Amino acid sequence: MMNYRFATKEDLPALVHMSQQAIANFRARGIKQWQGGEPSEAGLSAGIDRQVIHVLEEDGTVLGMITVVSGPELSYADIDGAWLNDQPYCAFHRVCVEESLKGRGIAAQLFSHSEEYARSQGFTNVRIDTHPDNISMQHALAKSGFTYCGKLVLKEGSEAGDPRIGYQKLL
Repeated sequence: MMNYRFATKEDLPALVHMSQQAIANFRARGIKQWQGGEPSEAGLSAGIDRQVIHVLEEDGTVLGMITVVSGPELSYADIDGAWLNDQPYCAFHRVCVEESLKGRGIAAQLFSHSEEYARSQGFTNVRIDTHPDNISMQHALAKSGFTYCGKLVLKEGSEAGDPRIGYQKLL
C-alpha cells in the first residue's frame, strides 16, 4: 500500500538520488531544467526541516517526491497569459519520481495526494510551472487536470531568468 507523508531526514539519500537521476535525464534530453545546482542536498534537507517536501512510499521505499508551499510565489506575479483566478494558492515544485518507476502513474498520485493536502490546508487553487522543453511533465499536468495559463520567467533561485510554463488547477 502506498503512503503519502512528509519527508524525513532518513529519506534524504533517496531524494538526492532521485534528483540526480532527473538532472542527468534532463541533461541527456537537452532540457535546461534543474541544471543550475538545485535541487541540492542542502536545499532538500532545508525543505525537510521546513516540512514542505512530501513523499510517496511503498513498503518503506520512496517512489517519488513533491514540494508543496503556500503562495504567493514571486515568479508567478507576472505571466504572459492569465492565471485562472487571483485567489490564494499553494504551489507544487520539485516533482520527481524514481527513474525505474516512471510510467506507473506515480506523478499523478503525488499530485492527487498533494491536492488533498492543499485542501486540508484551506487552499482551493494550485499553481505549478515547468520548463518549456519538459514535454513529459506538461503531459502529466494536463492528464492530472491542470490548465495551461501562460509563460513566465523565474525570478529567484539558481535558475532565475529561465523561462517556464505556468499551470493552475482549481480544487
